[in-house]
Amino acid sequence: MRSGVWGVALALAVSAGGMTAAYARDISVDGSPLRTPAALDCPTREGRLTRIVQSADGRFCDYQGPAGEWVRLSLLPLDGRSASEVLAPAKAELYALAPVYEPPARGSRHDDGGEVTKVDLPFIHVRTVGDSADVKIFGIKIHADGDNTDVDLGRGHKNTVVRAGLKGAQVTSEEIGRTNASLIYVLAADRRMPSGYWTVGYVAKGPVNGPLVKAEFRNTQKTNGVRDGDHGDLGRLIDRNVKS
Repeated sequence: MRSGVWGVALALAVSAGGMTAAYARDISVDGSPLRTPAALDCPTREGRLTRIVQSADGRFCDYQGPAGEWVRLSLLPLDGRSASEVLAPAKAELYALAPVYEPPARGSRHDDGGEVTKVDLPFIHVRTVGDSADVKIFGIKIHADGDNTDVDLGRGHKNTVVRAGLKGAQVTSEEIGRTNASLIYVLAADRRMPSGYWTVGYVAKGPVNGPLVKAEFRNTQKTNGVRDGDHGDLGRLIDRNVKS
């Protein structure tokens, strides 16, 4: 197994909650239903972001930032479907722009007769076979296969999965309760993708039956860590339009 894979996996597990929180303020998924507007509130400026397009019907507006950021704020009706189902096409489109993670073929690394190791202790369970490993630490599930690492931080309504490989990381965080929903999808590359993007993704929040307010973002420049500027501004655009 690649040296340092455990450190990378654990670092991703610890930071995933912070990463998703940076994109949007937490909500109570079982609390009072959130309210979303019939037409979006799209200010001319929100922090570093400047509005460049606004639809006449108030269904979407586009913003641009000084460091290669592009954001589209939109109203997303669900029409009786689940939020995950409605967002699936957007997720596929974004992944095509930044395919940072390629899951290994099943069984590809388990049939090489590699050394088998098992550790079973309270709260810690490890099983390795050659270049593949499965770890569960205090409820955090980590699967490593060669150069790829998956981290699953499932907790009740909230499910956060981090998938990291040689090209970058994919973060999916979905929290869907009885009354409200919050969904985040981030693809962060460690090099510019052929599409020209370094980071793409979306944040969507609102009542579980819709409509959701969705902010899709794309960045053509590399960012070091989470900056309060663009990501905080994105969260504030959502919070203008999602009320408790």
